[in-house]
Amino acid sequence: MVLIAALTEGDVRAAAVEGADAVLISGAKFKGESLARIVGSLAGVPWGVSLEQVSAEDLPLLKEMGCDFLVFDAARAPLKLLREPEMAKIVKVEPSVADGLARAIAQLPIDAVLIGAGGEFSLSVQRLMVCQHVINLVRKPALTLAPMAMSGEDLEELWEAGIAGVVVNLERGVGEELPKLRQAIDGLPTSRRGRKERPEALLPYVGEGELTAPEEDEEEED
Repeated sequence: MVLIAALTEGDVRAAAVEGADAVLISGAKFKGESLARIVGSLAGVPWGVSLEQVSAEDLPLLKEMGCDFLVFDAARAPLKLLREPEMAKIVKVEPSVADGLARAIAQLPIDAVLIGAGGEFSLSVQRLMVCQHVINLVRKPALTLAPMAMSGEDLEELWEAGIAGVVVNLERGVGEELPKLRQAIDGLPTSRRGRKERPEALLPYVGEGELTAPEEDEEEED
């Protein structure tokens, strides 16, 4: 499971993201020097931006600066984005997304989905159900927004549901929470228990030796 730290424009703290696998930069609009200052503070940590804050015209600049991934809203993103092979593409998926639209993601050059992009949320059984449902439909690696202080047990439930990464917000400060979360992720099992999916069609079970020919066939043989 990957750990992505979400920063605002004012967060220029390389030490704050120590332990994160990647950084998502969001917040107010940024250009040139402001973004370069943030990126320069990350000491080589992979980074990406939310396309809500940039336009299609900014894509060449982001690519030149070494942007590793883009997180975007499908309703606002230009088609040009799908033709950018050098940056990974992560589409935001709301819990209310229609099943047909979720399945369509599997047919597009999109690398992953971010579930629950409307804001940070507390974990619940319903939220876990939503994550599991979206994962079953999109057939892509799935990330989800998650509270920084979630327990190791809650983190493992997300892992078992198939979540490939969590995005946590650092806007309110970090303290010791990020290192604790990193430690909890590193302590996850190397493989999932494998929750079974319900088959598309349920057929009657026939045990070994229970297959018999129709009665009329038996009569004909007699």
